[in-house]
Amino acid sequence: MKRLFFLFAVAIVAAGAMAQGPQGPRGHHNDRHGHGDSHHRPPMEQRYYNCASAEQMRAVMAALHGQSFDDKKLEIAKLCVTIGYFCTADMAQMATVFSFDDRRLEFLKYAYPYCLDKQNYPMLRDCFTYKSNFDALLDYIYPNMRK
Repeated sequence: MKRLFFLFAVAIVAAGAMAQGPQGPRGHHNDRHGHGDSHHRPPMEQRYYNCASAEQMRAVMAALHGQSFDDKKLEIAKLCVTIGYFCTADMAQMATVFSFDDRRLEFLKYAYPYCLDKQNYPMLRDCFTYKSNFDALLDYIYPNMRK
């Protein structure tokens, strides 16, 4: 019961990113990286929403830092990106909570389809200790380009 309540609380915190309201026409840049209307959730390719606010990211990071083990951090991070709106910079910040590259890689692979600015994903090189893990991420994102 305690675990269910905790996951529900994290879901509510992360869901706050979905209720930020309209931000003007597509193509108009704002201080939160994203664009568009958040009254409904269209397919990934059509999303132009605001990324998480600084307050929302603080809440997500507090929830992640509140866990002792990477397995639990990974579960919470996956839940957050599934229901919230996050940009590459947000994903990079969340990736810092993991102790090892293999969990960072697993998280960033999972999070890729949910990222609002996928074109910036190759900038995540600094998230990894080893270049081979970054290469694995690029192979995942661009399976036909690096062969």
